Amino acid sequence: MTQVIKVSIARTADGKDFSLPAYASRYHMGLALKAALPMAIRLNSGDRISVPVGFAIGIPDGYCGMVVSYPELADKHGVIVLDAPRLISPADRAPLFILLQNISAQQVVLRRGDIVAQLVIQPVLQVMWQDLSNAKIDSEKPTEPVLMEGAVEEEAGKEKMVSSKRTYKPPRHRFQQEEEEDV
Repeated sequence: MTQVIKVSIARTADGKDFSLPAYASRYHMGLALKAALPMAIRLNSGDRISVPVGFAIGIPDGYCGMVVSYPELADKHGVIVLDAPRLISPADRAPLFILLQNISAQQVVLRRGDIVAQLVIQPVLQVMWQDLSNAKIDSEKPTEPVLMEGAVEEEAGKEKMVSSKRTYKPPRHRFQQEEEEDV
């Protein structure tokens, strides 16, 4: 069974005639976001644009919104949400704009009411760190980056760097927390 939460929404002047964002079916995870453009806009190859969607939302504490590309627009026309997944926190209450980019070689025309992205609402866990900085580490020597097989270190000035064409493998640590003695 799907969990349902209440999210505040307010139409802006751009979207006063729009229906509220909706799911295409009960099986879809993203709410369709429509372009609240005053007129059609042409996006040439490589162009990007910030598109209003006609509302502002108030996501409750413990949740976040993520704006992702609309598959049909991305697959058929090469227009993607440039900063996807764009994170919307409970503190974000301003009118929502979607940053789109045409990554295709063709010109694309966006019209008022076109679906340009999807909004997914998700629960969020907060972190409480368990600092093991003073714990014993299995190895006595200082930790160093471990390179994948075939990676090459290069000297650039005084710094060592890994070629950007190679893969970096982070070190693996095994921490052992000292047991506290009862006094």
